[in-house]
Amino acid sequence: MARYDVAFLLVPKFSMIALYGALEPLRVANRFAGANTFSWRFVSADGQPVAASNDIPISVSGGLADIGKPDMAVISASYEPEKGITRPMLSAVKALARKRVLLAAIDTGPFLLAEAGLLDDYRATCHWESLPGFRESFPRVQAEQALYVTDRDRMTCAGGAAAIDMMLDWIGRLLGRPLAVLVADQLVHYRSAEQPGAARLPAAARYGTTDARLLKIITAMEEQGEDPLDAEELAATASISVRQMERLFAEKLGERPMGFYLKLRLEKAERLITYSTMSMREIAVACGFSSLPLFSRSFRARYGRPPSALRA
Repeated sequence: MARYDVAFLLVPKFSMIALYGALEPLRVANRFAGANTFSWRFVSADGQPVAASNDIPISVSGGLADIGKPDMAVISASYEPEKGITRPMLSAVKALARKRVLLAAIDTGPFLLAEAGLLDDYRATCHWESLPGFRESFPRVQAEQALYVTDRDRMTCAGGAAAIDMMLDWIGRLLGRPLAVLVADQLVHYRSAEQPGAARLPAAARYGTTDARLLKIITAMEEQGEDPLDAEELAATASISVRQMERLFAEKLGERPMGFYLKLRLEKAERLITYSTMSMREIAVACGFSSLPLFSRSFRARYGRPPSALRA
């Protein structure tokens, strides 16, 4: 049976749960396919241990010069993905691409691939919180909200438990779906490969409601871009009056609808400040604010500090 070498390239502050979500399916697959079917190793930029986002350091087998030509190279990042976007790291992933290595990326790892130009004209995903900034920073990437995306010789996933789904997909492609199902069963991971699901909890779960009218309005709020909807337009998405909408929000969420809408827009702005290189003016426009001063005042009122403080 063929053997497959997987190199995990660890970026400081990577997600431990996402890393082991990608690793454990390989370990379990070896139980059924043969002990040496999959091998894996950890690599860092300088060959030194790397601390995860939980501050636990992980030892590595070498640095960038030791990657060689694995069958798959997985970039594992999470908070502060910019720490992985260095000239040596970019050169390393470009070299892997030239060797026709399957490139995968977890959580915010796709930022590194995209910065290297290796996701141009590819479908890809990343953690939902970082997705708006990812789209703005890399318009040539066909970014979509999904658990994981496989497009030719690139695999990207949203992080967390989605790393399991991505690896199960790869195992199924290599060794057949029945074996991938056995691995999923051992991991008590029963999400269907044919129906991988959304990349974040549905609004019903996040807001603790099953009211279809309320969910339609919230969905409209979340999907609207630069031109925010007014109260009449929001109510119309659920075929109710503005007064009915106000009662609905008060009863189900204890909030006023337009105040709730403003909160969503400011949360989006916070993500763009954190995970994109957009200017404050561009972020203000993207989140539906008519002026930069209005955006700054609204942000300070909610978070107690100006938006620029997040980049200080």
